[in-house]
Amino acid sequence: MELRSLKFRTRAHNRYWWYKLTGTDYVPPVIAELSKSEWALMEDWFEDSEKLFPNPGEISIPGISLLNALICGNGVGAVVQLGHYVGFSTLMLGFALRRIGRKRALFSVDIDAEVTQYTQSWVKRAKLEDVVSLHVENSSDAIAVELAHQWFGRTPELVFIDSSHQYRHTLEELDLWYKSLAPGGFLAMHDTSVFAQTFDSTGEGGVRRAACEWGAGRNMILLNSFVGESVTDGDSPSSLIYRDRCGFGLVQKDL
Repeated sequence: MELRSLKFRTRAHNRYWWYKLTGTDYVPPVIAELSKSEWALMEDWFEDSEKLFPNPGEISIPGISLLNALICGNGVGAVVQLGHYVGFSTLMLGFALRRIGRKRALFSVDIDAEVTQYTQSWVKRAKLEDVVSLHVENSSDAIAVELAHQWFGRTPELVFIDSSHQYRHTLEELDLWYKSLAPGGFLAMHDTSVFAQTFDSTGEGGVRRAACEWGAGRNMILLNSFVGESVTDGDSPSSLIYRDRCGFGLVQKDL
């Protein structure tokens, strides 16, 4: 295996934080399993998006690895993504779905037309247009559910929320998309920790508050929900077992 992501350990941009943690001097499987052409495209994407977007804000290796495992370990073929921004998780999930032979398998919605156009250019370059469909919509609007059903021709099996990070908007997304899920399907959330509550521009508690209130009595797990703003006293990613301070939530819909 070539160096691949190992070279990220020497890069200064804050997006490469995971690659510099203690004990991460290896190529993670989610990157190692990319074909040479897929990795070459991702290298180009990292370089280009870093120049154009000071804070691309993508989910890192812990979260994308969990999503990859859910999809590839179970043959999931109808995935909704709420918030693609500049495209890291869209490309990575698209590659995973293509690898297991799925088409019309990822429906992704973002409210920002500019970043959607950027992401679409990379989806086209990756030749993922038969796998991925991007839309500019409010992810808590019922029209997005209708469009997703039209794209899949069936009910979503996995919904991944990584959009506004606002408390009230996240509550709306949880209500709307949980109803749309197939029985036994998964609803995943990024940024469910105390630390990530600071991402809520309304200051109302973010994804964590929404998940805790909405998830009461449901089949939910919140990883690292306890991690606060401090990078000391056990909150440093190098000291955590799940090594993302932002946290990750997972809900399974009852049968």
